[in-house]
Amino acid sequence: MQISLIRVDDRLIHGQVVVGWSKASRATRIVVADDEVAKNETQKTIMTYAAPRDVRVSILSIADAAEKLKTNGFPNDIILLLINSPISLLKLIDNGLTVKKVNIGNVRIAPGRTRLTKEVAATQEEIEAWKKIDGLGITLEAVWLPGGAITDFNKIIRSL
Repeated sequence: MQISLIRVDDRLIHGQVVVGWSKASRATRIVVADDEVAKNETQKTIMTYAAPRDVRVSILSIADAAEKLKTNGFPNDIILLLINSPISLLKLIDNGLTVKKVNIGNVRIAPGRTRLTKEVAATQEEIEAWKKIDGLGITLEAVWLPGGAITDFNKIIRSL
């Protein structure tokens, strides 16, 4: 098992992931780590159907995803790991997942959220989570599309 890409994107499985990131990462399995989606059969069904036909999908709670990923629970798969927020990412790390680099996609603008880049916004709690992740020495890159411009997200977080 190899985790080829860890992406924080609040849309989880959607068009850019299906068309771009699953191919760019050579994923044979998409793992969605999200406590709420893991409990919602409708959302799980929609996301599973949205994925490319040749890519398996596992939608798991954060604890279950961490356990599967750290114990080679998907042997022979190339994993695209999707998480909806830095808080969830930090929970995965706290549950023992080793992370070296994170790709950050869309985390939408909404009331009470501070815009950090064109595509990424965060609550104060999420900013604190990003700071903790940065403090662990993890490379953070905001990238909209495969092959697109890379924004050094660590530098943005350190400037806050």
